[in-house]
Parts: sequence; structure tokens; C-alpha cells
Amino acid sequence: MKRKNPQTKTGGRSGEPRRTGINLGRSVLELRKERGLSGVELCRRSNGLDPRTLTAVEKGRIRNPSIATLEMIAKGLGVAVSGIFRRAEVSLPECFSQGTPKGLYRIAFPSKGVEFIAFSPSIDELFCGKVLVDPGKSFDGSILNGTGAVFLQTLSGRFEGKVDGRGVTLKEGDNLFFSGGMDVSFGNPLQRQGALLLVSAPSCFSGRRFTAARNPCDL
Repeated sequence: MKRKNPQTKTGGRSGEPRRTGINLGRSVLELRKERGLSGVELCRRSNGLDPRTLTAVEKGRIRNPSIATLEMIAKGLGVAVSGIFRRAEVSLPECFSQGTPKGLYRIAFPSKGVEFIAFSPSIDELFCGKVLVDPGKSFDGSILNGTGAVFLQTLSGRFEGKVDGRGVTLKEGDNLFFSGGMDVSFGNPLQRQGALLLVSAPSCFSGRRFTAARNPCDL
């Protein structure tokens, strides 16, 4: 029996998503603002979306946009249609999200040689994911946003760094817990890419905006 994708349920003759109690318009609005896009720019990137349709979706006048409309919105945002549904679902009182090793979305800092792969949904309360650091590259507290509590564990490779001036070395399996407000830096001294597990509460990306190019979603 063929399984249906729960993120893109369709029903009826219109091919529109079934009513699920989620607010797709708010999800679209939040994703657009996070990327710093105006409604006009999103429509331009979508190659054909009418700005009036986008406004109607965001304001809730169109509660069940067609799949074609959602595909154009998703293209303008630089995400998959499932990413819009996933964002809407995490705002529900009860949220359930199952992922894969590929992650739910990615945030890359090419100039620093650092990439974050998120395992948790895009919510303010928590970030759980993997940090990939290229050979000879490093990152500091500015990327971690300097708030809350942070847990790191080396998944592969070795990392050397400082926490408020104290030297630390994290070999595979080693872990570290610290306040996000501390002065920290971590580097990869090896000639191969290293990986860290990162958990931060609240999310180290809470309230931050990224352009579509800098926040490529891999959904």
C-alpha cells in the first residue's frame, strides 16, 4: 500500500490541502520575515505568484491554498512545501516532528567554513543539531548568539578552544556545557571536517534573520 506524505495531504476535487487546524498563512509570513523578504520580492522569486494571493494567504483570507500556490510560495522562500507545513505544525499546542540524519534545515556560514544541520524544528525554545566545521576553521560565541545554556559534544574529529580564557580540548565523545553568555571559541585543527552535536536553550538562532541563500532548507 502506498503511503501518503503527511506534510502534503490533499483532498477533494480541487487538490487543496485538507483542513488540519494549522495556520499556513502565519507560517508563510514568519518564514518570509525571517529571510528579510518583502511580499513583492517573494512574488518575484516565485516566478508568477500574484501579490494579492500572497497577502490573502498571510492574512488568513485563503486558509487552504492550492498546491500550485504553495509550490510558488515555497520557491520564493527557498524551501520545500513540507517546510511550510512543518513550521505551521510546530506552532500547535501539541507538536510531533520526526527527522532523518539529513536534518530539517541547514544554516551555512561559508566565510567561516561552518554549517549547522538542525534536527529540531525551527522554534525559539530549543535548537538541537550538528555543527560541521571545515579543516582549520573555527567559530565563536557570536554564532551561538550569546544567550541561554549550550551543550556541545564531539561527534567526529577533535576541537580545541577557549571558554572565558580557559583552554579546552574536545576529543570524540567529549562534551562541554556552558552559559551562552561566556566568551567562547572552538576550532578544528585537523585536516578533515569535524562535527559537533549542539543543543542550546533557547535556540541560538532565536529571533535571527537569514537570507534564503544563507539559510538553505534541505527539506
